[in-house]
Parts: sequence; structure tokens; C-alpha cells
Amino acid sequence: MASKTAAEWYDDGLSLLDSGFFDSAIECFDEVLSIDPQHARAWALKATALTGKKRYEEAVDCFDRALEIEPENAQARDGKALCLTGLAREEEAARYQQEAQETRGSVEVPISPPKEPVARLYTVADGLVVDAVRGLAVDEKEAWFVYGEYGGASRLNLRDQQLHTYTTDDGLASDAVRSVVLGPKEVWFGTDRGVSGFDRETQEWSIHSQETGLKADVINDLATDGELLWLATNSGLLVLDSLTGRSVICQGGPDPQGVDCLLVDGNRIWCGANQEGGGLSVFDKKVETFRGIDVGPWVQGMRLFLRRGTPQLWVAKRDGIAIVDRTTFDVEEIPLAAMLVTGIAVGVKSLLLSTARGLAIVDFQEDDPEDMVVVNRTEVGRGQYVSAVASSRTREWMAIEGQGVLCLAYSS
Repeated sequence: MASKTAAEWYDDGLSLLDSGFFDSAIECFDEVLSIDPQHARAWALKATALTGKKRYEEAVDCFDRALEIEPENAQARDGKALCLTGLAREEEAARYQQEAQETRGSVEVPISPPKEPVARLYTVADGLVVDAVRGLAVDEKEAWFVYGEYGGASRLNLRDQQLHTYTTDDGLASDAVRSVVLGPKEVWFGTDRGVSGFDRETQEWSIHSQETGLKADVINDLATDGELLWLATNSGLLVLDSLTGRSVICQGGPDPQGVDCLLVDGNRIWCGANQEGGGLSVFDKKVETFRGIDVGPWVQGMRLFLRRGTPQLWVAKRDGIAIVDRTTFDVEEIPLAAMLVTGIAVGVKSLLLSTARGLAIVDFQEDDPEDMVVVNRTEVGRGQYVSAVASSRTREWMAIEGQGVLCLAYSS
């Protein structure tokens, strides 16, 4: 079998770098440089990957090699300035930033062709409690990470990239946070000791628990609906008035009682159960009744997504997808047993599935009048357990077991 060319190794390294896999990217660029030691862009991109690992001294050496070959490379000077800042060599960093600006005034030699999206991996080194994140909630201002059995919740401010973790010492009801959702004013957390609310402006906490009259303690998931919170519990579906603290169990279902995930859809509350014998049911707020939908067990999450011009309910199950017509309740099954689906989100450009073997993208067969659904694996997290996925208008987020949280930022 013919060995790879320098160009092939370079392309592989670029893809891995864009996905935040710095160690593997470094190995690819080393292969390029073993074939072509004068490959300036490979030196610069290896330096960029080293910077991602916070190996600043090595990165500076690589940027210097790139600049020896391409002295007018402004982006390499920017990269070196960033590393020097990380090494607390501020005066040198300022000099290289100034040189980069002056270089741009004459000629720009890019490190690599512009590509979308821009990847950033957040790890324990950046402030995550552990590298196994179980839940995500994001918007254009901030991202929240929760860890499951312990660890509390971490808040990432996207403006200054500062990450702060909150625990019971700060006002969280429990460090065992099972779910998180962002509202316009507050962030809500489902824990094993009730519901916690975090005011995004005042940064004050509120708690609803059995001690305050909440009808359940373990909250598996929650969804906002104005001042109301819908709660998925082992005892069924609850509704909580966040202003008065009054909670009510919705009678009549589902069967079995446990609810693990929720979706608010106008007057309907879709309830999924991630358990044997569980499945999907829908609660109608107007008539206060449940209806079971036969999609099978092990529901991992739900989202509304357009198909044929109308929003349909897309249900992520452990072994595939079920697409539910919201008018007729007809179900279309798409088996994906080989992937082991863990979650679902509407991404920037398409529907995303987190799986035990990486990230997958849902698309439709081109020129197919029936809009046949096609699910393709991506290079993101390939072969690794992606436990959660979330998205805002310009960013997609994936929790990759053993690595942390990867953010893919698209141009707005």
C-alpha cells in the first residue's frame, strides 16, 4: 500500500486541528515535516496545535521555524504573540503583535485557507470539573455544563471566556445536577434534590424542593413555559409555578410513570422515558389528558425540525430515530442500532445526533420527492462517546467523553 503524501498528511492534520484533536494533528504535521521540512504552514499549524495543548515553549519554536521560511507570515506572528502572553513575556508579545499589524499592511500570507467552523476544545485545564459532561445548555452569551452525579454546574462566559463552577456552597440545591435549561432571565437546573434557579443578572439562587412543597425530589429534565416549569420526574410529569412555588402532578399518565426528557410544543408537552417499557406520550394542557405514541422504549431526547415544509417531532432513541407527525401521530422509524444514540439538537445547519461513536448529521436525500432521511457520521469525536449535544444560532457544542466539550463556531 502506498504511503500518504505530504499533502494528504497536511489535510488530515488540518481536519483534526479544526475538530480540536490536537495530539493527533501534531502527529500528522510531524509526518508532513518529515517529508518536507520547509513546509512553513505545517510548522505554523503544528504550533497552533501545541498552543491548544498549552505547550507554549514548543509552539514558539515551531512558529519561529515557520517565520524563518515565510518572514511575512502575519498569522504566525500573531500565534507567537499569543504563546508569549501565555508565558508571561508581555513585552515580547506586544512587539510581535505590532509586527503582525505592520506585516498585514504590506502582504498577507495566511497560515491556511479560511475554513468553517472554528473549533475550540474546553477541558479540565480550562476549568471543567471533569472531562465527562452529561448536559449542555447554550445561547449566544454563555454555555452551561453539568456533570451528573457530582460536580455542580459550570458557566462559560463567551465574551471573556471565563469559566466558573457553582456548587451547593454557592446556592445550588445539590451538586448532582441531572439537567439544565436556559430561560430568558434564569437558568434552571434539575437535581436529585429539586429545582434550582439562577438569575442571570443578579446571580442570585432560588430553590424549589420537597421542603418547600415540591411534589418530587429527583428532577430528570425540565422545560420552561413562561413562568411555568414542566418537570420530568420518576413520579411522572409535574408543573411548577416558579413565582408561587406551587407544583401539581399531571394526573392520568404516562405509563410507566417515569419521565426522563421533555419538550414544550404549544399546548402539548411531549414526555419521553429512557427505560425498558417506557416510550413517548404527549400531555394536552387544554384537556389535561395524556396520549401514548408507539415509538418504542429508550427515548433519549426530542426536537422539532422542519421536513417537507412543516415541523415534525424528531425523537432520538437509543437505537434510532422516530419521526412523529404532530397532527396524525403517525410514526416513521429510522433504525440506527450501530450508533447508539445519546442525544439530539437542532444545529446551525442541520439536525445533530450525539452517539456512542461520535457526532452524526441528519440530512435528506437530494432530489428525493419523499425527502428520504440520511444519517452520516462526521469526523467530530469519531469512535468516541459523545454524551450530549447542543446548539445556538452560531455555535454547536458536543460533550466528548474523556476530552471535554468541543465548540464549533460558525461565521454569523
